[in-house]
Amino acid sequence: MPASMTQLFDQIHKVPQIPEVVRAIINQLNDPRAEILDLAKNVEKEQMLAMKILRLVNSAHFGLSRKVASIDQATVMLGTNQLKTLVIASGIVGSMPKVDNFDIKRFWANTFRTAAYAKWLAEKTQESADVAYTAGLICNLGRILLQIATPNEANEIEQHVRAGNISRSEIENKRLGFTTQAVCAELCRRWKFADELIAAVEYSDNPLAYEDAPGLSSIICLARLISDGVDKETDKQDILASLPSDVVQHAGLSEMSSAQFDDLWLLESDLGDLVE
Repeated sequence: MPASMTQLFDQIHKVPQIPEVVRAIINQLNDPRAEILDLAKNVEKEQMLAMKILRLVNSAHFGLSRKVASIDQATVMLGTNQLKTLVIASGIVGSMPKVDNFDIKRFWANTFRTAAYAKWLAEKTQESADVAYTAGLICNLGRILLQIATPNEANEIEQHVRAGNISRSEIENKRLGFTTQAVCAELCRRWKFADELIAAVEYSDNPLAYEDAPGLSSIICLARLISDGVDKETDKQDILASLPSDVVQHAGLSEMSSAQFDDLWLLESDLGDLVE
């Protein structure tokens, strides 16, 4: 890890942590032998996490016919897979501290959209959609850590990115010597996540620059580029035209027409109520 990144983590008074049940679920995403029958019981041990999930499940977005009073009921009403998604998202959102002078709602809207796009893209390949979704949720957390440690630097980088003159990765490498994806990967190591997930996040800034970058890192890269384009209100056709063809190929995606992306633009997140 670069010395400058070590200094960054040293400047963070308290490095964010996630509930153990969230860590366990994330590390079991690609394990077909994983036992998840006790999911509800383990989630209920994390009282704040359980309360947040129940509030979300009972929100208007889900439109359930009756109020859900327990995580067991939520499992029955939503199914285990959707509950896992909510647990992971709730745990990650809840782990991040409040940051002054930072548009946290816009950040999470972008993050949830990135995760949804990553899952959609992964479903077109042989990659795990669950791992892609989780990597999409995680890949931008370095922006929050940078905002905590060096807010002035983070704000200046954001201004350059918004101006559209240079990519985020380029300006971060130039000014910091590392990218926010590298920061996020280090956070994932401290959270003891699986190597597969760490690599997908770490190499997603510029997958083709790394000899051993997995295809999943290119999926996360593309999902992030598309989501950032939507965030800037860029025309959809321009977003698709700007996607690097070599990264598309590395992701395991064939040439896709704009019509094939129609259902991607319709994706909506059901996680907005997680952000207070």
